[in-house]
Amino acid sequence: MDDATRFGGRRQSIGLVMAATALIGGGAGYTAGAVAHAATAQSPTTAVRAASAAAPTRAAPAPLAPFPATGLPAGPATGVPQHLSFPADFTLKHTHGGPTYVYVLAGTLTISDNAGVKTYPAGSFFAESPGHVHTVHTARPAEAFVLTFLPPGADATIPVK
Repeated sequence: MDDATRFGGRRQSIGLVMAATALIGGGAGYTAGAVAHAATAQSPTTAVRAASAAAPTRAAPAPLAPFPATGLPAGPATGVPQHLSFPADFTLKHTHGGPTYVYVLAGTLTISDNAGVKTYPAGSFFAESPGHVHTVHTARPAEAFVLTFLPPGADATIPVK
């Protein structure tokens, strides 16, 4: 049985190629021609190699920037996206000035508060309420995408002693 049959046929192989290309840098610059070319390959590995060679070079992504967030139940706010890199053995007791949403990109974040300790490995998503005092700790380097919605005059992260 060839890989195309084993992975659910050509349609599944095209989806695999598109997902893999997005991960290795093709993303939005991926063309229909590259999909068609990659879909003719015999295995997903060969298809990914062909697609990455055929995919046009993508420009670097724009830096993350605050944006106006309107129509929220609590009123207008500023969305503050951040890509954070935490060093090993990092610890910070803090709170947030607005609702905060965290997606762990790499490593592990450990969050402790008066309710206990929770560990979030890469691929985890969690939310933090404004004013909720908690401590983030990393044993090894970690990365996270964080999105905070701040009402006027609020700070994203407020250290607590």
